[in-house]
Amino acid sequence: MRRSMIMAAVAGMVAALLAASPSYAADQTVKVSGNTSSGENQPGWMFNRDPSTATPFEFNNGAASTGVGSLYVLPIGANDSDKFIGEFFPDAANQPMSGIDSFSYDFQIGSGGTAADANEFYLNVYANFGESDDNKFYDCRYNVVPTTGSTGGFTTVVFDPDQTYPVTTRGGTSASPYPCPAKPADMDTLSPGSNVRALAINVGDTSASDVGLDGYLDNVVFDAQGTSTAYDFEPAPATKDDCKKGGWANYGFKNQGQCVSSFAPGRNK
Repeated sequence: MRRSMIMAAVAGMVAALLAASPSYAADQTVKVSGNTSSGENQPGWMFNRDPSTATPFEFNNGAASTGVGSLYVLPIGANDSDKFIGEFFPDAANQPMSGIDSFSYDFQIGSGGTAADANEFYLNVYANFGESDDNKFYDCRYNVVPTTGSTGGFTTVVFDPDQTYPVTTRGGTSASPYPCPAKPADMDTLSPGSNVRALAINVGDTSASDVGLDGYLDNVVFDAQGTSTAYDFEPAPATKDDCKKGGWANYGFKNQGQCVSSFAPGRNK
């Protein structure tokens, strides 16, 4: 009897702690409606910078994981090399692998696909050993491939450096100095100061089977160096008039003034 009372009391304390825990929220949210990086290896986002393989995309209100819209990848055409690539460069000096807690994104498969196409909404993590040039394409390319997805809602994919992933070790004239470990965090054991050059969200894998595939991407959250930043993909107003008569709400702004101020020099529109 006494043991059951103790167990009940412990269960009650755990339940109380869970109930008191605050909901997770990013330290800051950045609205993204287009390229925010000034060039390769510069901080920010670059979308489809290789026009030879780019499939059309837009920021619209078709679906949303957070805010009112997302990035929509239009149906992939008949060219089997076409795909979408959204590259995120953490910072100009690269991001130390040891400082990354996680990187996540949400995706929803469009009407041109099925749940079986979840693996087409994958992430590549391009990392370099500490002794390599920070701007090298990569030593190790980690592949984070979702196994589940839906056409009816968003699915979250998480990259955790302490987990294991399929990895490609670069060869050739710019070969990696070491075989890449399955666990990204172990790169530091081989070469202290290992870092991430870029993270790339992909839709499609340059195969003919991707014809007609479409989908949505949103709510990218980067946890590193004790700070969490959420990147909210949203459509942007074309003119200040689009902000008037309640139009500001269609673009994820809190009010008309915030919408209008997005047209100020240097602001991401």
